[in-house]
Amino acid sequence: MDHFVRVGILGHVGRFLSTDHVAYPRGANVICRTNRGLELGQVLSQGKATSGQDGTILRGVTVQDDL
Repeated sequence: MDHFVRVGILGHVGRFLSTDHVAYPRGANVICRTNRGLELGQVLSQGKATSGQDGTILRGVTVQDDL
């Protein structure tokens, strides 16, 4: 699934592909792999699959990630 996600301190918005094929709901906190490394992100909406990706969504944020 393709998603628009806001990542990082400055809130960069990009198109991210879910590696586990989960359709994350709006507002879900996720772990993303970007060109800067692993970052926390928040799903803004689902998008249409296209060739240009800014990174991948690895999984949803767990309680241990928040700690």
